[in-house]
Amino acid sequence: MFCSLYQVDQIYIHSPDSKTRTMKLSVFALFILMLAVQPASPQQTRTITPDELKTWVYYLASDEMKGRRNGSPEMLQAAQYISDVFRGAGLRPAVGDTSFFQEYSVKDRNNVTIHERNVVGILEGTNPVLKNEWILVSAHFDHVGIRQPVDGDSIYNGADDNATGTATVMALARLLTQPENRPQRSVLFAAWSGEESGMNGSRWFLGHPVIPIEQLKLNLNFEMTGEFKTLGDHLFIITGYLFTDFDDLVGKYTPADPWKVATQMQTPPGVFFASDNATFAFKRNGDKTELNIPAFTLVTTDDMNLIHKPSDEPEKMDYVNMASFVNYAAGLITWLAAGELKISWDRGAFEEFLKK
Repeated sequence: MFCSLYQVDQIYIHSPDSKTRTMKLSVFALFILMLAVQPASPQQTRTITPDELKTWVYYLASDEMKGRRNGSPEMLQAAQYISDVFRGAGLRPAVGDTSFFQEYSVKDRNNVTIHERNVVGILEGTNPVLKNEWILVSAHFDHVGIRQPVDGDSIYNGADDNATGTATVMALARLLTQPENRPQRSVLFAAWSGEESGMNGSRWFLGHPVIPIEQLKLNLNFEMTGEFKTLGDHLFIITGYLFTDFDDLVGKYTPADPWKVATQMQTPPGVFFASDNATFAFKRNGDKTELNIPAFTLVTTDDMNLIHKPSDEPEKMDYVNMASFVNYAAGLITWLAAGELKISWDRGAFEEFLKK
């Protein structure tokens, strides 16, 4: 995090029109309607531990991984590591029912072909109707590799950016496959490659989806979830919260150990365009850019001092607070997957932002 910002000229927001629909209250329809009412906040039993997260982050951000540069052997090694966790958690392979790898090739700035792969797994929802709708839980696992040394260190480990986000998704796969946490809507778990080089992995997925993309109702993308000093404990950022009512919906989730959306921070609103959520939040329609699928990045820091620096090391992460956030996020996703998932864009607020 973060790749270069999207250039946005004209934005058109589609408002949901579902308020005008009517329903015949047959017994079955009444049953489904009852399921769609936002439930009480679920209570989890299985939780993720700081040591589990620490193990994953230390592996992905180790010197041996050489900064996880796109196209490197270390990226293939990282992809295999993530897929092993997905498989062990009980996810179903998303590519042809046999593979967790979605492979693709792109040209770099020197016109050299780079071969990369996303890691994608499926958790089918438990509700016979809602399972046809999807929530995407994602993070990018690439970083910038080896660069100019700083104080003798040339390996840009990418611990917070974005080994922590990747470990968050791996942990959520473990938690949400537990019987007591199984979501009613289906969940697609994705670890993207190519974010640092222009969101290539998520963009490839959008052009070659493994699920019906029109049934994708929400993307929760995780970036930099291991550092908490600037925001403080139990606070996180939803990028783009100024342009949507999603933060209001999140605020209705009230677990025993709650986290809150931070509204006073130094991270500029423009970071909404700078991670893989932007791939899904916007689409081109001729020469116009339209807001599309509700897609947001969740971040636990507004301190950008570690970004793309060799000082972004795994020993600097706060794994106790990270575990608390991951356990909160698991409950939040289960709760969101069970209720009426209506999320609107705020056209006026977005257009005002573009004028600044």
